[in-house]
Amino acid sequence: MVQRRTPVVAVDIGGTSIKGARVAPDGRILARARVATPVAEGTEAILEALARLCRSLAGRHPVRAVGLGVPGAIAPRRGLVHASPNVPCWHDEPLGPRLARRLGLHVTLDNDANLHALGEHWRGAGRGVRNLLLATLGTGVGGGLILGGRVWHGDTGRAGELGHTVVDPAGPVCGCGARGCVEAYASATGIVGAWRRAWSVDPARPRPRDRRILADTPRTIADRARRGDARARAVYAAAGRALGLAVADWIQILDVRTILLGGGVAGAFDLLEPLVRDELERRLFGVTPGTIRLERAALGDDAGILGAARLALGRDAG
Repeated sequence: MVQRRTPVVAVDIGGTSIKGARVAPDGRILARARVATPVAEGTEAILEALARLCRSLAGRHPVRAVGLGVPGAIAPRRGLVHASPNVPCWHDEPLGPRLARRLGLHVTLDNDANLHALGEHWRGAGRGVRNLLLATLGTGVGGGLILGGRVWHGDTGRAGELGHTVVDPAGPVCGCGARGCVEAYASATGIVGAWRRAWSVDPARPRPRDRRILADTPRTIADRARRGDARARAVYAAAGRALGLAVADWIQILDVRTILLGGGVAGAFDLLEPLVRDELERRLFGVTPGTIRLERAALGDDAGILGAARLALGRDAG
């Protein structure tokens, strides 16, 4: 019974910082800490930073396990990081087993977007549903799937690469090299790119009058749209329509009725939602659009931490 009340350490690894927390089995965050990610110093330095962070969070308190959220291609059962765009020194890195040996604790890990979805399912906007899809609208578009109450990894562990759903084969070039991915429209990168194209701004050769446009972010562009700026409204209209096309595809394939939008771009949920719903009305087959629950994710930056905690707790989560 004592073990069931013992907290875990949850860690969300980013390219610039590593966030951690000590988390109770009922999801309460008991302590927080953050350290810089020493990417330039290599794997050993990162491992040592992780170990110090975990020990600091545990302090004198008993801790039963550690959960890690890692960006990139992960083999969760083996605790292996195949590759991580934010930590390029990791190639088939056995991160879980190596950290477990340093700490003397059980360590589990998964892709960070999967854990964002798991966190929302456990303690966020997805509480009480068996199936949900979380699309994270950040620098790119990622996501995670919860099917039957569990993270869905697919055959090779890469399920949830939502951003590369093609919504227009003749659309703008995506970072992956293909044309017309939803990421090319509804990510921060896509929105800023569309805004600059709307003003014919070349970032490589800006003119003096371009400085204001180059300084705009998805948030400031959204603010302009809310004030009635026609170009800004057109940028978000294109993003919303593209997202609606993608969401309709995801619903038709998975029959998931709870769709959550997270990440920084989801701060413009009020601009995106009407356009997404309009596309769902037009495109869903055999599904009543009114049965689709489309909401903004609730946990913000804590989603990954709580997902990592839920992973570490296993069946003993409250």
